[in-house]
Amino acid sequence: MSYYPHDLAPTSVEVTVSELLMATPDMSDPLLDPSVHQVLKLLREQHAMEAAFACEFVDGRQVSHRQQPSGRAQFIDEQAEPLELAFCKQVLNAKVPAGCYLSAPVLLGNGAIYGTFYSYSFNPDPALEARDLKKIEMAAQLAARLIASRQAAPALSA
Repeated sequence: MSYYPHDLAPTSVEVTVSELLMATPDMSDPLLDPSVHQVLKLLREQHAMEAAFACEFVDGRQVSHRQQPSGRAQFIDEQAEPLELAFCKQVLNAKVPAGCYLSAPVLLGNGAIYGTFYSYSFNPDPALEARDLKKIEMAAQLAARLIASRQAAPALSA
């Protein structure tokens, strides 16, 4: 029994190669700004919240698959945003019930999205879910401000 249609022409398959830079409270890709890792550690240590970060590059350009390009945190809609959900699951590496994944973009001052923070919420209480959304949103905003301050800081001369 074959799971692939035999009449599928090789030219009908489109392949996109992308690079995924990731950070968790325990590790960070060296190409990422260190602020991302620091904020993830802060979320874990001060707020007992597990989160991770990812950003995708295609052909050397950073891309975002976020359907609603706002700076707000949101629950990931599994039907509307399957690619963002796939990245979220990859970086979090946690088994979470459907509808519990959170994302918040790290939106820089120039409007560019640096990447996305991902987390999850097991709280059935809407007030606690809202609190978790706010925490990850504030963490993304803090990371953006720290990245901007590092970029604006003059290089030290030797």
